[in-house]
Amino acid sequence: MIAGIYTNLSKDKDLSVTKQIFSGLTAHGVQCAVSENLSNKITDVKTFSASADGLDMMIVIGGDGTILDIVQHAAAKNIPVLGINLGKVGFLTEAEPNGFDSLSRAIAEKKYKVEKRAMLCAEVGGQRFYALNEFVVTRRNVSKMIMLRLAVGGEEVDKYYCDGMIVCTPTGSTAYSLSAGGPVISPKAKVFSVTPVNSHSLHSRPIVIGEEETVDFTLLARADDAMVLADGKNVCTLPEKQTISIFKAERQALFVRLSESKFYGRLLGKLNTWSITPSEEV
Repeated sequence: MIAGIYTNLSKDKDLSVTKQIFSGLTAHGVQCAVSENLSNKITDVKTFSASADGLDMMIVIGGDGTILDIVQHAAAKNIPVLGINLGKVGFLTEAEPNGFDSLSRAIAEKKYKVEKRAMLCAEVGGQRFYALNEFVVTRRNVSKMIMLRLAVGGEEVDKYYCDGMIVCTPTGSTAYSLSAGGPVISPKAKVFSVTPVNSHSLHSRPIVIGEEETVDFTLLARADDAMVLADGKNVCTLPEKQTISIFKAERQALFVRLSESKFYGRLLGKLNTWSITPSEEV
């Protein structure tokens, strides 16, 4: 087995966690490679690029944002990801920065399961983009709203005068969509949700759709170009009267699970911790 180690250097500045993981894995006979950003910090070790060729597992040290940065490359090569949480929430991570010997032993002995998570693909202007959490079609000019026509499966649903629209997976339902009033979705549910952002309407509500349905957004007249965000990153613009199609991707994200996943317990624990402001902390 070859395990790749990808580290967010702003989270693990002294590489203490990275070095413990590296030492633990090698001590248990697991061959390691490190990402190129570590090549001048951990020497005499094989490195890998963003393509992640030749890896059997990707260990990501950081937070949810770090995982979102790397998961698309891993998913394209069917490489399972194991996240070690050095961030704030850590919905996507599997382990905390402790117990590295038992973690390394479990990896070496392959005592883990691989969980599959659906991803989204967006197609616009002949280009394709991928996201694990969500796609957001939103305004570029912060002083103006945009008008979007929504169709699902080719059938028009409504027109929305709004700041934007979110299409998210069950994985992404606890991220931006939740903040915008969207539903929390079990990772076992084969659905996506469509959530308006600040719609100027008395009847606008989130919609849950089947994962085999295609969502089409068309930017209507009287609007500047819109932005398209994939997992928080600006990937392209949506010109006036052009349509973007969002649908289930052919690839899946794979996550290493060391124990049985308890989604609702994790939801309660993580959101309770995240929602406490500094002044409320004891």
